Amino acid sequence: MTTVTRPGTTLGLWTPSSPAPALFPRRTARAVEALRQAGYTVRASASFAGISRAGAAEPQALADELHALADSGVDAVLASSGGWTAALVLPHLDFGRLREAQVPLIGYSDVSVLLWAYAAHGVPAVHGPMLVSEFGHFEGPFAYTLSGLRNALSGTGGVLRPPARWTEDNPWWDRDDERALVTEPATPWRVLRHGHAHGPLLAGCLPAVTGLFGTPYMPPTEGRVLFLEDFGMAPDRFLALLAQWRNSGRLRRLAGLVLGRRSRAVAAPGGYADFDDALLHLLGDIDIPVVADVDFGHTEPHLSLPLGTAVRIDTNPLRVLVEAHPVGRHRTSGGETREMVP
Repeated sequence: MTTVTRPGTTLGLWTPSSPAPALFPRRTARAVEALRQAGYTVRASASFAGISRAGAAEPQALADELHALADSGVDAVLASSGGWTAALVLPHLDFGRLREAQVPLIGYSDVSVLLWAYAAHGVPAVHGPMLVSEFGHFEGPFAYTLSGLRNALSGTGGVLRPPARWTEDNPWWDRDDERALVTEPATPWRVLRHGHAHGPLLAGCLPAVTGLFGTPYMPPTEGRVLFLEDFGMAPDRFLALLAQWRNSGRLRRLAGLVLGRRSRAVAAPGGYADFDDALLHLLGDIDIPVVADVDFGHTEPHLSLPLGTAVRIDTNPLRVLVEAHPVGRHRTSGGETREMVP
C-alpha cells in the first residue's frame, strides 16, 4: 500500500455512534493496520472498543474523550463508524475547548451532526471516510479515498474528479467480510441544473443533518454550496426531508446543491422512483446549480470534503474546484490548483 500522508500524521480514533470496534474486532484490527500501512500513527480513545447501551460509552464520557484527544496533540480525530446516536453527544461538547484545539473531526453518516455542530462553532471538520467503514475492507481502502483524505487534511485544494469505478456493495461485517467488493465503472457526475456557484462548502447526510433544524448546532446555510447524501431512501422520503429545507427558506438561499451518488435506493410505495424528477419538481423556481451522483457518503470510494472551505462550481463544462484552505494546525505552502484524486 502506498503512503499517502505526510510523515508523522497522528489520527485519534473515537467511537461517537455505533460501537462497531467492539462488534467487529477483526475488521477493526484490519482497519487500524491499514491506517498504519498508509503512514498514519493512531491513538485510540479510552472507550474506543467499548459498549454502553446503544454506543461505545455514555455521551458525557464520549465528549470527555473527544476533548482529551483534541488536547493530546493528534492532527485529526477519525470516527469509527456511523449509526444513530451521535447526536446524544452534542450537549456535552465544550466548543470553546475544541475551537482552541483546532483539531478536525472526520466522518459522515450520523456523524454529520457533529461535523455541522463543529462548523457552527468555528471548529474544523471534514466530511470523509471512517475507520471501520472505509479502512476495514478485505482488500484495504480505496486509493481514491486515501488520496482524498490526504488532500483534505493537507489543505492544498484542487479540482474534484470522479473515480474510475464505484460500488454500493456492503457485505455484512460479521459473516461476509473476507471478500473483495464488487465494483462497476463509475458514471460521470451529472448536471441537473446549470449555473455557477461559489461559497463555503457544507456537506452532510440528509436525514441526519435535517434533524438539526431549530437547534444551536445548525450552522449557517445561506450562500453555502450544500453537499447532501443519503442511503436506502425512496423519493417520497427524499421529498419530505427536502421539503423541510424549502419550507424553512433555507433551500432558496443556497448558492448551489450537490447530491451524492445514490446508495441502495428504493421506490416509493406507488412505484415512483425518479429522484431527478422529484428534486426538480420541489425546486420549482429556485434557480441554483444542481449536480448529482458525486462520490461522497455511503458509496465507495469517496471524497473528503472540508467544511467551510470555499468551493466553486461551473456546469458548462462541469468543474468542481475546492480552493486551498487551512485545516486545523496545518497550512498550505501555496495556492496552486491541481487534481485532488488520481
